[in-house]
Amino acid sequence: MSALRRALLGSVFVTTSLFALPSAHAAAADASGGTAWAESVHKALAARDAQDVTNAGSGSVSRREVSQKGMASWYGARQHLRRTSSGIRFDKSRLTAAHPTAPLGSKLLVTSEETGRSVVVTVNDRGPYSRGRIIDLSQAAAAQIGMLSSGVAHVLSLIHISEPTRH
Repeated sequence: MSALRRALLGSVFVTTSLFALPSAHAAAADASGGTAWAESVHKALAARDAQDVTNAGSGSVSRREVSQKGMASWYGARQHLRRTSSGIRFDKSRLTAAHPTAPLGSKLLVTSEETGRSVVVTVNDRGPYSRGRIIDLSQAAAAQIGMLSSGVAHVLSLIHISEPTRH
């Protein structure tokens, strides 16, 4: 399987698991008629989403975590004070990041595999647009995990998604 196909399938799976509703998973499982593996994935997602809805009904905040491993880069001076996808101005001195699929406003724990240092960033933009990158960090975030001089780093990104309860 090509790297591009794996990346596309991975992003579809992450997007589906992040944004789909329990009823959408159940409908997809009923209508799929696909492979046993696909049906088991749909059932697992439906069960997890049902558990999240149950937790939300008790007044708690539902949380999900998705991890990615890959290359990170950073951006700073050229984008400083330009508007981001979220509408706020980019500030290179704040701990922010650009991610292609994580919800805007979500928090990510990014850990450098080279230095072992971590930083928590807020997603406020879309990107990166460079091939082979999973996240773009602000200059301040890149400095905190020690990747300023190299420009890129192997990282593990853990997305913490908190959703308010629905009534």
